Amino acid sequence: MTRRRTPAGRRPRRRKDNADWLLWLVAVVFLLAVAGWLIDLVVANWPLIIGLTVALVAGLVGLLVLRQRTIDARQREWLRDNAHLERVDQMTGVQFESLVEALLRRDGFHKVRRVGGSGDGGVDVIGTAPTGDLFVVQCKRWAKSVGSPEVRNLLGALHAYPGHRGVLVATTRFTAPAKQCAVGTDLLLIDREQLAAWLNGAAALAPSARATGGLWPPRHQR
Repeated sequence: MTRRRTPAGRRPRRRKDNADWLLWLVAVVFLLAVAGWLIDLVVANWPLIIGLTVALVAGLVGLLVLRQRTIDARQREWLRDNAHLERVDQMTGVQFESLVEALLRRDGFHKVRRVGGSGDGGVDVIGTAPTGDLFVVQCKRWAKSVGSPEVRNLLGALHAYPGHRGVLVATTRFTAPAKQCAVGTDLLLIDREQLAAWLNGAAALAPSARATGGLWPPRHQR
């Protein structure tokens, strides 16, 4: 009777499995040894390690603060260079939205972000006033006057932002029907003349519905 032989491929696979287990065992022993060495090192030098950790954290925090201050300084410089109607008239719609975002930050608003673009739902910038009042802003970098359809569109978009006050800011003027459409609503209309005052710091966005006209003098001028 012929003796059945084991296929040639099985025996090498078993040797490979054994080698893998051996490698895993060596790795575990090595990691345990390293962990033990680290523990001994920490126990023996814990004051130094704590000091280095504190210094590292403080350095990291300092770098983050410096980075944020640099970003803020660049934003202030950009706003100072572009806060003029003649520069605004040369902007694209997206650039004008960024300018309005920077104006809100300058006036002390927080949680400010630009949401303009496709699918923005009729809102370009949102932010929270220092008083806690919530605002949504629609920006119109237009050459022609803004009419009542745009006012109605923003009023409709406010349904998706309960508790927010709507602001329609334009680089031009509003038609009489547009102004009439906003009467009796909580919507603020900022036209070209008011925008000029906002740009040069002579006015700021009103922080509550009790303030009239949409813009009011900054705190240092009241």
